[in-house]
Amino acid sequence: MRILLADDQKEIRLLTTVQLERCGHHVVAVANGQEALEALQRESFDVILMDEEMPIMNGLQALKAIREEENDHGRMALIALTGNNTEQDRERLLRAGFDSVIGKPFRLDALDAILRSSVEAALSGAPEHGKRAAPHASFDDLAKRVGGDEELLRRMIETFLRDIPKRLSGIQKAIQQKRSEDLTFLAHALKGSVSIFAANDALQLCQDLQELGRNGNFSEASRVYESLQEAIAELEANLRAYAGQKSSPSSGVRAKTKRRNASHKRKAP
Repeated sequence: MRILLADDQKEIRLLTTVQLERCGHHVVAVANGQEALEALQRESFDVILMDEEMPIMNGLQALKAIREEENDHGRMALIALTGNNTEQDRERLLRAGFDSVIGKPFRLDALDAILRSSVEAALSGAPEHGKRAAPHASFDDLAKRVGGDEELLRRMIETFLRDIPKRLSGIQKAIQQKRSEDLTFLAHALKGSVSIFAANDALQLCQDLQELGRNGNFSEASRVYESLQEAIAELEANLRAYAGQKSSPSSGVRAKTKRRNASHKRKAP
């Protein structure tokens, strides 16, 4: 299946692309709605996965432009990816013209099943919220969320740990300078990242900050930001411990066996 993925979060693009390609799909990933429209000019797709909130051109704006051109290209299945997971949000996006809505974070196996169905007919079902992991998911649990690819998980952890100080600083400045749009965008972006690691406390705090940014409630945002710092610090500690793991227990056994065999070969006459 040929899939166009539009999401402004590089971690989401990487994770989703790798998982879908493992399922045998061809994926083109872009960072906003404008890039999605440009990709559609170059090639055709069976289905489009469109994040709702993106810079330059958001998902709703891109959806409108795509639907207006469908007489020339035929109707495509468009699936909304959103961190706004209420029933009202789902109904709003379906009314706007999306064929289905999937709340983030989502299970990749469920997404793959929905993708296959969406090619056969326009969908109108409820979003696949998926099962969220416990607040402190183990390394093995997180690895399962990325298809068991421990190397990919470590790359994502390293990227998150490298970027998080700058991202938190940006949120703090947006609150101090009372920049509603920046706070809303930055909180939304961080929400997408922490959802990958099943950090439910941090995820909810990011959601709260996003809503407070939309409402311009900066005094409450300052309080929530302090709680977010604590939640992120706890997440960082867990992720640093996971990043220090060299391999799963079974991988360790295999590695020891290889070293033992290599040692025997060196000792052989």
